[in-house]
Amino acid sequence: MKKQGAILRAIIMALGIFYFQDRGEIMTSPFYFKRLCVVSFLIFSITLYFADCIYAKTFTDDIGRNIEITKKPERIISLAPNITEILFFLQLGNKIVGVTDFCDYPEEAKLKTKVGWLISPGIEKIISLRPDIVFATAEGNRPEIVEELERMKINVYVMNPHNISDVLREIRAIGNITGQVDIALTGVNALTRRIDNIKKKIVAGRQKRVMYLVSIDPVISIGPGSFIHDMLTTAGGINVLSDSPIRYPRIDMEEIILKDPEVIIAPTDLIVLIDVWKKRWGGISAITHGNVYPINPDIISRPGPRIVDGLEQIYEYIHGTSKFKNQISK
Repeated sequence: MKKQGAILRAIIMALGIFYFQDRGEIMTSPFYFKRLCVVSFLIFSITLYFADCIYAKTFTDDIGRNIEITKKPERIISLAPNITEILFFLQLGNKIVGVTDFCDYPEEAKLKTKVGWLISPGIEKIISLRPDIVFATAEGNRPEIVEELERMKINVYVMNPHNISDVLREIRAIGNITGQVDIALTGVNALTRRIDNIKKKIVAGRQKRVMYLVSIDPVISIGPGSFIHDMLTTAGGINVLSDSPIRYPRIDMEEIILKDPEVIIAPTDLIVLIDVWKKRWGGISAITHGNVYPINPDIISRPGPRIVDGLEQIYEYIHGTSKFKNQISK
């Protein structure tokens, strides 16, 4: 604040000298224009300085770390695909200077400089790109990466979403940090309206038992505490593994038959495998009635703006409004 005060006094003095000069001096005098240039430069400098001071903020990330942002970030690095999608959603594509090898959406993301794998990005590469801020994830990126970047005096904001509300909050947070507040608010409001529309429709609908498959060999599904679980329940389904003590439980064939899901949703590449196993799963309601559906795993496993696309598709599968034709032979 002392520095700000000193600069402010200097500009006031300069303005005073300029204003209270001999008013009879011809305005075309070279001295007049010299003073005009000096004052203009000081006004420009003080405007830039105070703009940064006004922007300076402290943000607390999802793991409780405080990050001091002293200027609007112009060089941004994303260390996860969902973060990259959020940045493009906020119209920040031109400020992204680095992404991971797995960041492939939207198409423009593929053209960005790659900093390495999700779990082990290259520290030296990140440093060489001179980022103003790096956005990371608590579950996707190793803690040592964040700690090393901190030691190099690089701002790192860590995200850790667990449900749909968290994802919307993350979009707003990144919008606040990057100065895209209005764009973030408009985008989140649009997503919220689509989510609310689904919630209104499921009030009158019957809930169905649903199982989402992460993998099939071994069979791994999802339990409470994951945003996929939140998506299933928000779409009007009953997760058959809602009583699981862990987020990604391994489940055997007998338990699947006992749980008897009425709808099975799985990544597209697993559908063929389920078809191969249909004889073993023949007594399951989802198989019997042909309610086995594929989904692009990216729109359900990446906690970014596209999860609302996934939510709408899950709703259609659960409530039988999808135009998709079952690929599992009965």
